[in-house]
Amino acid sequence: MKSKLPFYIKSILSALNSNGFEAYVVGGAVRDLLLGIEPGDFDVTTSAHPEQVLKICHAQNWCTVDNLGNNFGCIIAIVEDVPVEITTFRGEAYGTDAHKPEKVWYCETLREDLSRRDFTVNAMALDLDGKLYDYFGGQEDLQNKILRTVGKASQRYEEDALRMFRACRFVAQLGFNYVQEDDLLPSFGMEGTPYRLEQNFKFPIERCAGLSLERVRKEIEKLLVSPYAGKGLMLLLATGLANATCRVKENGVFTEIPILPELEHLAGLHQNPRFHPYDTWEHTLTAIDNSPRDLTIRWALLLHDVAKGLPDVRKLNKEGQPSDHGHEAKSAVIATEIMARFRYPEKFSKLIVWLVAEHMRFAPMLITGEKTLLRWVRSEATSGTFRNQKELTNAYELLVEGFLADMGATNAAKRPELMENGRQLGEQVIALAREKMPVVTSDLAISGKDLLEIIPQAQIKNALPYLLERVQSGNLANEKEALLSALKKNLSKHNDSFQN
Repeated sequence: MKSKLPFYIKSILSALNSNGFEAYVVGGAVRDLLLGIEPGDFDVTTSAHPEQVLKICHAQNWCTVDNLGNNFGCIIAIVEDVPVEITTFRGEAYGTDAHKPEKVWYCETLREDLSRRDFTVNAMALDLDGKLYDYFGGQEDLQNKILRTVGKASQRYEEDALRMFRACRFVAQLGFNYVQEDDLLPSFGMEGTPYRLEQNFKFPIERCAGLSLERVRKEIEKLLVSPYAGKGLMLLLATGLANATCRVKENGVFTEIPILPELEHLAGLHQNPRFHPYDTWEHTLTAIDNSPRDLTIRWALLLHDVAKGLPDVRKLNKEGQPSDHGHEAKSAVIATEIMARFRYPEKFSKLIVWLVAEHMRFAPMLITGEKTLLRWVRSEATSGTFRNQKELTNAYELLVEGFLADMGATNAAKRPELMENGRQLGEQVIALAREKMPVVTSDLAISGKDLLEIIPQAQIKNALPYLLERVQSGNLANEKEALLSALKKNLSKHNDSFQN
């Protein structure tokens, strides 16, 4: 383990040790090293107080950052151009705040410092010689792929409500099974699926009301792009976290924000077994896990079927099976509301909503064989939704990834020929967007400067839109020679005067 520590971390530990202080790598870096994963960063904990740490750092000519506000006892040292947090052993006591401790004090031992941490796998330390300090069974939990809190879960979550979301996120990142000894609930989810929780757990979700929207949103984002996002999302829904609230402060006033209550009804929501092996929620989780770890795609997949089962959407077909025809339109409306509630930028929000609204467009083509790709892409190119061809192409690339992930979460996954047809449709629509569908005149393979050779400058403002429309209609290639030829034919037809 010692050999796996980078030189700059060894330098910090050595400098602190040589001055008579204990010093250890702590937290997520230790966990990742034991898992054979390269840590993203390293944190150091020490018996030295901040003023002592500063003195040692300055003697080593390391730049430092102190006065870190609420980050009690923490110094950032810049060693080999890498910032490292060096924090004094400390204890904490929590009050009414949902995330920040009410009291923080320096403590004397490593064990006491580790005892305040959230999960056993994050409560281990490593010294300069590579010796592991594990007072709470973190190494055994790593081997058994278990995530559990240090001590009683109810106490840890009452102290810091964000830990509930961190539990879901770590399950999603590590693929571990979450366990706790107190507040047990019956099983949750479909039998025989990878997402079923044989044991569910009660979380004190009322504590989430004091969390900031920003912190909750960051945890959900990290969860969504994790390798095992479906497992993390299942825990989030099963424990009631999706139905919790957080808050946002605007103009000095706190506003209560629902997190994701719109997802609650999807668990156990039956679907037509002709097309679906899972209920709506576990179909959603499967689609997410099928997809690239891209935040845009995964937000869209999380919300793509959110309107299924609602009274104005759910119907029964002639066989008596559920049908949610048109659910994509209602899901897009709900997605719009969620994106606004989460305070996402307009550009990101509109793309999510577009992906949700359009996710069913391929299905009829697979069933009937009638391809309306060109008409569809042209309508989007001329809709004003996208600023240029690059944006349009990117949107279709994301849509195809989401469509294939969604398709792979249905019975179509057992039909390779159908999946291949879907992939081909996706390739065709992306090629149309990229190669044949300019959105604005600047996407044309010709510029106003090129046109000055054959028409007066005053006519360019009409000539470029004319050429754009011809290309978008599919009867003119977006190639310089073809565009010039079309313009010359127009001039010849109208006696050297350009006309639309």
